[in-house]
Amino acid sequence: MGTSVVVVGSGAAGLAAALAAADAGATVTVLERAPHLGGTTAISGGVAWIPASDVARTAGVDDSPTAALTYLRALGLGDYDDAPATVFAHDAARVARTIEATTPIEWVLLPDWPDYQSHLPGGLAGGRSIWPAPLAAPPDLARRIQPTPEVPDLPDLPVVADAPVTDAVVLRGPVRGRALVAGLAMALSERGVELRTGARVRRLDLDGQGGVRGVVLDRAESVPGAVVLATGGFQHDAALARTFLPAPGIAALGPPGCAGDGLRMALGAGAALGNMADAWWMPAIRVPGETIDDAPFYRPLHHERAQPGSLMVDREGRRFVDEAQNYCDAGRAMLRFDPGAYGWPAAPAWLVFDRAYRERTAVGPLAPGGDDPDWLIRAASVAELGAAIGVDPATLTATVDRFNRFAAAGHDPDFGRGAHPYDRWIGDAAAPHPNLAPLGAAPFYALEVLPGCLGTKGGPRTDVDGRVLRADGASIPGLFAAGNAAASPFGIGTPGGGGTIGPALVFGTRAGEAAAT
Repeated sequence: MGTSVVVVGSGAAGLAAALAAADAGATVTVLERAPHLGGTTAISGGVAWIPASDVARTAGVDDSPTAALTYLRALGLGDYDDAPATVFAHDAARVARTIEATTPIEWVLLPDWPDYQSHLPGGLAGGRSIWPAPLAAPPDLARRIQPTPEVPDLPDLPVVADAPVTDAVVLRGPVRGRALVAGLAMALSERGVELRTGARVRRLDLDGQGGVRGVVLDRAESVPGAVVLATGGFQHDAALARTFLPAPGIAALGPPGCAGDGLRMALGAGAALGNMADAWWMPAIRVPGETIDDAPFYRPLHHERAQPGSLMVDREGRRFVDEAQNYCDAGRAMLRFDPGAYGWPAAPAWLVFDRAYRERTAVGPLAPGGDDPDWLIRAASVAELGAAIGVDPATLTATVDRFNRFAAAGHDPDFGRGAHPYDRWIGDAAAPHPNLAPLGAAPFYALEVLPGCLGTKGGPRTDVDGRVLRADGASIPGLFAAGNAAASPFGIGTPGGGGTIGPALVFGTRAGEAAAT
C-alpha cells in the first residue's frame, strides 16, 4: 500500500505538492478551510517567476540558473538562505516543465516584464516571468474556485486573451490565477485526489516521538499521512500580525483563510521560524462595502502609482518614494518609522492626482472619467485638497510645485522615478514620459493608500525538500511546508513578477515528492 499524504491548503503550493505526491504514487487528500479552492493564487495574476524556463529558451532569452542565482544572492538582504535559493534557481525550469507535461497548463512567456531590480548582477530586463495560457475548465470546477470583488459573479474562468501583457493588466484583477488553479485541480481530479473545501485542520496528529502522522479536523475527524502545510501566510490574524510585522494597521490582502493555521501547527510541533518580520508588501486601497468571504477586501494599488500626473505623499504632505517602483519595495517604504514624530508617517499615505490623470487612468474599480464616488476626495486646488485630507496645505502645495517643475523637464532628482526599466515598463507608454507629468488640471484628487500585505514571508524553516526543521537543524518526521506557510529563502527580496507563485510551485512540488517517499 502506498504512502498517504495530506496537503493543507489549495493555493499554488498546495496543489503543486498534491500533484507531485500523487504522481509519486501516494494517496493524496487536499484540505481547504475556505468554501472555495485556490486561496490567494486564485485571485492573483497567476504569474510565476521561473528562471531559465523552457519557454524562455525557445524564445531566445539568454538566461541560466547561474545567472538567476547571482541575482538572488544580490537581492537577498535580510534572512536570506542560500541553499534553497540555489536549488530553486537550478530546479525551477524542471518543475515548470513537469507541470506543463502533467496538467492542461501551457506556459506563456511574458518577455518584457523586467526583474524588479534588473540593474543588480544577474538581473534581466525580461524573460523570467511566465503565466498559463487561457484555459477552459468545467463549469462545476470553475464555480469552486475562489471569487473576488474585482471580477464578481463569474460563471467560468476570466480570460483576457488579447490584452496587453503588462504588470498593470495582471494586477488589475485575477487574469490567470484562476486558470492556474483550474489546471492543477483538473489534473488532480483525473488522478482521483480528493479536494475538500470547508475542511479546517485544527491541529497536527503527533506520534508521541516528535513526528507527525496526520491531522485532526473539526469534530475530531482524523486524516492520516505525511502532512504538507500550504495554508498561506498569517496576515489575516491580528495577533500574529501585531507580534511579527513591523507596523500597525497593515491591510491584509487575499482571502481571510490566510490566518496562520500552518504557522501555529508548525510551532506546536517544535519548528524553528525564519523571516517572520517580512512580507510581500503592496500599497492598497479600500473601497467601502467590498468584502471577500465576509472579511474586508483590499485592492492592490499598483499601476496607478506609476502613471503620469500622480504622486504619493505621507501625512506630512511630503513625497517619500519612487511611486513607480515595484509594489513590494514601494509598500516597504510605507513602513518607515519616524522617531521624531514617533510614528509611521506614510502608513497610511495619499495618492494625489489631477483631472487629466482621472480622465485617462483607471483607479481601482473606477474607469477613466465617469462619476466620482463619495470615497474619492476632491478639491478645487491643491491647498484645499491638503485641508480636506488633514495635510498642511502649504507643505502639500510646495511638494506638488517641486514635483511639477521637475516632471515638466522629465526627471525626478528626489527619488529617481522613471529611471528604472520597471518604472518605465509599468507606466504609460503612449505619454510623453511614461511616469512623469505635472499636476495642473483642477479638480485635484486624493485617495488614501494603506500599507498592504499580499502575504507574509515568515514561517517554519525548511530544507530544500520542504521538510520542516527544528532549531537544532533536524527535520520533524512527517511534516513539510511550502509557499507562504514556510519561511521564504529570499530574505526581503522580491525578484520579479510571480516572485511568490514561482517558489510556491517549486518548493510545493519538491515537498510533495519528498512527502510521498
